[in-house]
Amino acid sequence: MRKFQIIFMTFVSMLFCVTTSGLSASADSSAFQMQKHPMIYFVMLDRFANGDPANDSGYIAGGPSKSGFNPSATGFYHGGDLAGLTSKISYIKNLGFTAIWVTPVVRQVSVSPDGSSAGYHGYWGAGFDQVDPHLGTMQDFKDFVSAAHEQGLGVILDIVANHTGDVIYSSWGSSYSDTDFSPYLTKNGKAFDAAKLAGTTKFPKLSELSPTVSFPNPPLLNNSDEHIKSPAWLNDVRNYHNRGNSTFQGESSLYGDFYGLDDLFTESPVVVAGMSKIFADWIVNTDVDGFRIDTARHVNKEFWRAFLPAMRKAALAKGKTDFPMWGEVYDTNASQTSYWIKNASFNEVLDFPLQNQMLNFVNSGSTNGIVSVLNDDDVYTTAKSNANQLVTFLGNHDMGRVGSFIARSTSNKSLQLSRDTLAHALLFTVRGNPAVYYGDEFGLGGGGDQQARQDLFPTQVSQWKTDLRIGGTPIGTGSSFDTTNPLQDSIRDLTALRSSDSAFSDGSQIIRYAADGVLVFSRINAQTGAEFVCAFNSSDADISKTFRTSASGATWIKSLGAGSLSQERTSATVQLPAGTWGVFKSSALLTSPNAVAISVDAVRLNPADSSQYNLQARVTNGAYKQINFYRKSPKGAWTLLGVDNSPLYNSTATSAIKNVYRVLPLRSSFARNTSYSIKAQVVTLTGQKIDSKVVTLKVK
Repeated sequence: MRKFQIIFMTFVSMLFCVTTSGLSASADSSAFQMQKHPMIYFVMLDRFANGDPANDSGYIAGGPSKSGFNPSATGFYHGGDLAGLTSKISYIKNLGFTAIWVTPVVRQVSVSPDGSSAGYHGYWGAGFDQVDPHLGTMQDFKDFVSAAHEQGLGVILDIVANHTGDVIYSSWGSSYSDTDFSPYLTKNGKAFDAAKLAGTTKFPKLSELSPTVSFPNPPLLNNSDEHIKSPAWLNDVRNYHNRGNSTFQGESSLYGDFYGLDDLFTESPVVVAGMSKIFADWIVNTDVDGFRIDTARHVNKEFWRAFLPAMRKAALAKGKTDFPMWGEVYDTNASQTSYWIKNASFNEVLDFPLQNQMLNFVNSGSTNGIVSVLNDDDVYTTAKSNANQLVTFLGNHDMGRVGSFIARSTSNKSLQLSRDTLAHALLFTVRGNPAVYYGDEFGLGGGGDQQARQDLFPTQVSQWKTDLRIGGTPIGTGSSFDTTNPLQDSIRDLTALRSSDSAFSDGSQIIRYAADGVLVFSRINAQTGAEFVCAFNSSDADISKTFRTSASGATWIKSLGAGSLSQERTSATVQLPAGTWGVFKSSALLTSPNAVAISVDAVRLNPADSSQYNLQARVTNGAYKQINFYRKSPKGAWTLLGVDNSPLYNSTATSAIKNVYRVLPLRSSFARNTSYSIKAQVVTLTGQKIDSKVVTLKVK
């Protein structure tokens, strides 16, 4: 199988090289480089700002049932566009953000087959090499990217590789057909397993498939839809799974239509090469700086193993040394979200597990969940990735806004504002790259999907005119941009704080206290030794809590927020009023002691996931820059497995679990019948490197 995978990857690479011929393979030092750890403002284009009313109906005649433009209905186009977004770049920059994430801009299937809603959101792609005329033109998008770059902001483009808009149907209905009963067939009637052949040269050629024979739900198109998609290969129904609607269980999660949307046959080399060319062209032609990838978990891992490296290659040819691609893996279990990093070539995903537990802490005071998620950060660690690369968020366009989650927990207006502010303070100080959903700075509510996609320009949706806003009043017929909200000031302060020191973007994170509605952690700058203590009190009582810090005998200066922090030797005491938070900086820089020791435990399987090894190191004396983990085969060199700079937290703080660092590599990445040498290396704040004794791992 490995031989076929190599051949297939070479085939895809050759196709990709043809599409990018003439481009330099080396990075252009003059190219715009997005910050490695951006602060992201997420915009739904159709609802943000209307800069050109002439394109509201996408130049499509026939009224809302054809154009999809009906600004009084929540499920239709409202008029926001690229010209409007471009006019508001300065507004986004003034909030302190360093990147803009925009919903997909490709041409859409304007109206759903049943006429109940429109493709205003961008996830019903039809013309994947075009800009939706409701939003503007390709030149408008390029101008937006250039304008953002001129103001120092990166652009993250939302893309979809799992599906297209819904135009294919079947006279056999939309119920899912399982491969156990209805396997794929060649046109000659020979059954084949698409999952087993994905990524190999044995996958049937397109000429070997028949629309009427090969698929369990034979695909059909209306005459008017035969050429609706672009590029042209997307109109060939043999490039889709054609098995009916997903039940989101078992194989249907990969093969089934996502709520009826036409699910691409991503196991096919034709689809791999086609989608790789489409999105490489977007990188090369528009100069975008990263992707957010929709429905990533519903695409087979072999597709991503070909697609993602191709995108990185295109970005490098464009001069971008780093091109993040955050996969949407909608799951609150870190073992599920991290699967796509360890098995499918992703370096980054969206952090749904942390979102869930941050809100639990803010609304209920529960600390167990957030501590568990942060302790599980090691599942994301590889030689190329770690939890600092995740995108963190409080709400989004699918699940709903943070304002709605807080409003459900309390009707007290003052408490709603304090919880919203506390939630954003946590978002901007905890590890990861914070993303704020447009309009959250105006205190918008919205419980999910259509209701969380409000207009910021004057709305014609009656309900949205009267909806209450945290920290504000109903908007009526006005524009949100003509109002102010205390949350805007809070976000400006927090983006400024995060920009002030790299401790918040890639520094060590050490949990100091977590109980009774109180969470305290340190962020440590590995280059300077600066330590910040970030304390949060989500309880309804004033608190005073004592814990240990890395600093000794320091005084603490409040950087932002409320409360105070004092210290005696290595014990610090924080005092915070109910429902408040504070960030404090030590007056003294940390230093490394002379005697630092590191040891590695005997290698065992990860008790939470037997597909992984648990490599665990223990370090004594002082604050550390990082712990590097290495392996070596008998004839090989030392190879980096990953880096951990945040120790596990346990409230008992006993010596057995103190200063424990881990990586959790896949067992499948170790060759069978081989003895590996394993070691860990502590890098101190002064740059000193100290190796542990070597332990042996015998893989059977």
